[in-house]
Amino acid sequence: MESISHVLGISPLSWDVQEQVEECMAKFIARWRRKKKEKALDAKYQLMERHLDMFPAYPSNLDEFCENHVFHKSIVYLSKLEKGRRWGRCMHCGGCFRLDRSVKPGSEGICPKCGVPVRFRGEWAEKPFVTKAKICIPYLVDGQVLLRYTNVQRAISPLQMRPEYDYTDFFLNITVEKNGRQKTYAYWWRQYPYYCSGWNRLRNGSECFSATYVYTENLPEIFGERYCHVDLRAGLQGLCRPIWFYDLLQNLRNIPQAEYLFKLGLPVLAANLSSQKPGIIGFSELTGVSKQYLPILRETQAMESEIKLLAASKKWVPFEVFRQLCALNLDYNSLNTMRSIMEYNRLGRVLRYLQSQKKSKKTFANLLGLYRDYLDMAKSLGSNMKKKAILEPRDLKAQHDLMAAQLAEQKREKENSLLPLAIQDGLYWWAQEYANEKYQVVYPQTRDDFINEGISLNHCVGSAGYYDRHVLGRQMVFFIRQTPQPDKPLYTTEIDMDEGRIRQLYGFSDTSVPKDVRAFTEGFVRAAMRWRSAQRIAG
Repeated sequence: MESISHVLGISPLSWDVQEQVEECMAKFIARWRRKKKEKALDAKYQLMERHLDMFPAYPSNLDEFCENHVFHKSIVYLSKLEKGRRWGRCMHCGGCFRLDRSVKPGSEGICPKCGVPVRFRGEWAEKPFVTKAKICIPYLVDGQVLLRYTNVQRAISPLQMRPEYDYTDFFLNITVEKNGRQKTYAYWWRQYPYYCSGWNRLRNGSECFSATYVYTENLPEIFGERYCHVDLRAGLQGLCRPIWFYDLLQNLRNIPQAEYLFKLGLPVLAANLSSQKPGIIGFSELTGVSKQYLPILRETQAMESEIKLLAASKKWVPFEVFRQLCALNLDYNSLNTMRSIMEYNRLGRVLRYLQSQKKSKKTFANLLGLYRDYLDMAKSLGSNMKKKAILEPRDLKAQHDLMAAQLAEQKREKENSLLPLAIQDGLYWWAQEYANEKYQVVYPQTRDDFINEGISLNHCVGSAGYYDRHVLGRQMVFFIRQTPQPDKPLYTTEIDMDEGRIRQLYGFSDTSVPKDVRAFTEGFVRAAMRWRSAQRIAG
């Protein structure tokens, strides 16, 4: 301001000139900041474009790799029956063969030509059979490691000779060497509202949020024949379920136990290790189960949460049972529910029983929750939890609803007994009749009185909280009725008996009350305080 005053030859500056100067300075600073921000954004997007241009085309054999190593089940299209026989055409190997009438659409089996697990469908099916998966494709470009995470969709149609594949990238990682240190850039394909989408840069070091399969054909060229003393290609070639590949790479570099598990043929477990465990090097210490389970863990590539079920089992779990469990691909919460169920019943019996109960459209996770609730209710009702008829009822849903109704009835009976007992113990020891020509006070006698009052007047006095506080005698509920009609609900009040004041006073749907009703209720509160004081003095 002194410099401006000197240049203009005006001293001191008037108030309006000072305001104009401050406004010009504010605009200049805002424009400078905006240009700086735009320059930074331009640099950011230019860097992102350079990074996106680094990714080459998809591998030429990606379709074949996905068919053989990502999608482990194909389709056999069936012709219509002709003299008790039909033709089948495998969409994996293209082979044709004769089948008898026992093979029906919707069933599953093995292709007799290529030995791949298949599902049988009628060739008259109108819609193609669509399956989806995620795959990570690594590259090495200019000495920098690129990880491309792609959504893969396979569509199999009876009109096509081979499956059709569609690829859509959803996450990109670029690891570069800068000043002797590694720096990892991350980009995420984001779907914005109103059908907009685009690449969005995440914080450096961010990793893919989804487990994926891994394209293994070029791993030796990128990571060498031995990466951290392990052969990545050999260990991931037969991967039967998705894996967190970025985590696996980091764990192999930083956690010795990850190398040990990977060499045992358990890459999924190696990727899931969260931290190094000093002094723990044995298989049983790392997994919590006997090494006798190693063959089935290799076959299923079981996750840590699934292995915990083996550890929680009191008896040996057959390989076939554990194979069925892993085939369900249950999430973390469902596996925890299964573990709580195993306190009542063995894992194999639980799986067989729940499969027999899949009559409705409920998912397996829904059935697990229903079964766990049923078992908990049966135990609380004192049922014999060793009897098969209790552990595995013929109709789970019906028995669940029956026990829920029994528990509700028990709870209601218990609640109904609280108020009569409290009255018998002197809840209304101070109470007297209070009425005038127009209104009177009614003292509730049972739990049903609260419920009926709430239903009739469409408010919440029937909830458990009001009832519980009333039984304690601290915040009590009373009914205000017309003297000629003492049984017809009209108004409800809640009174703080310690402070001697009205907490609530409402009519239908929590509407306010007339002035004469409030005056009558206030008179009752004052009288109740006098009665309580007089009874204490007399007692």
